[in-house]
Amino acid sequence: MKKHFSSLAFIILFSASAAQASDNTCLEKAQNQAQLTECAAAALKAADSDLNSLYRRMQDRVKYDSSTKTLLIDAQRKWLSFRDAECKFTSVRSAGGSINAMEVNSCLADLTRSRVRELQIHLDCSKGAGEQEAMQCALPREGM
Repeated sequence: MKKHFSSLAFIILFSASAAQASDNTCLEKAQNQAQLTECAAAALKAADSDLNSLYRRMQDRVKYDSSTKTLLIDAQRKWLSFRDAECKFTSVRSAGGSINAMEVNSCLADLTRSRVRELQIHLDCSKGAGEQEAMQCALPREGM
């Protein structure tokens, strides 16, 4: 079990590092605020794509368990509300300024990447786990 989680941690860190490297390359090439804002928007789009993919996989996993599916949907909606409110709050000082969109998108992308890591952990929870351990996972094993 420990080996599985250390492998998972490596994959998550590698994915996050690759996304960060792509973001940094874009930012290094940017020559003005509009381009910086485009980089932040592209980072958010990529993170959102990853998030939506994992969320769909989670929904597929609980499609026959209506109570868990309802909890998943509720948690995701509340998380999205939190994410949006948090980023609006953290960028309050730049509201109305040319840097605001970049700050908001960067915040949204960062929090979304964090959520992607959380959802991946949920998806992988029961892999390699015994029956007792698998019962502690929010999602049922794949194929169940």
